[in-house]
Amino acid sequence: MVHGKASGSGADHHAKAMDERNRKDFHHKFTTLRFRALSEHGEWLGRRDIIPT
Repeated sequence: MVHGKASGSGADHHAKAMDERNRKDFHHKFTTLRFRALSEHGEWLGRRDIIPT
């Protein structure tokens, strides 16, 4: 995740941000959370069925 999959300009932004966080941690604790949508209701920006099945 830190190294990313992209190439080209800007591909190393995340790695640089992680290096800076390790150098000078703004918060004393760090958490990364990922959530999986259980269901979808309504529209967002005129779109429906955004969640893959």
